[in-house]
Amino acid sequence: MYAIIVGAGRVGTAIARWLLDAEQEITVIDRDPERFAAIEDELGSVAVRGDATESQVLWQAGASRADVLIATGRRDDENLVICQMAANLFGVGRVLSIVSISEHVELFNRLGVSESIDMTAILVDAIEERLGGLLVDDVGGS
Repeated sequence: MYAIIVGAGRVGTAIARWLLDAEQEITVIDRDPERFAAIEDELGSVAVRGDATESQVLWQAGASRADVLIATGRRDDENLVICQMAANLFGVGRVLSIVSISEHVELFNRLGVSESIDMTAILVDAIEERLGGLLVDDVGGS
């Protein structure tokens, strides 16, 4: 499988590391020179420096042959544009995106993003799971 990961922050880097450990081919795109250098230092020559909202950068990363693109940026608007470009201009069959604002999940799905990962919902669910027992104990003890 060939995967493009957009964003070399903590999440994007962790996904890149996981895919490389699974012996998958990857390219990471990031416009920040420091994060680009950090990816190159840690993972080798797997990065393209540039703005993934520009079709030339996606082309340089090999989007036309990618099986999957994962957008891990902080900005929903940029993630959506990147996913749409990957799917519609380059024919990437599976596009996944982190979504920061829960209300955007339905929009992403309607506009062709294969899978949207609602980070707020995931974090709230994790906290509820860990604190849920305390709430039940408090109610039962009163």
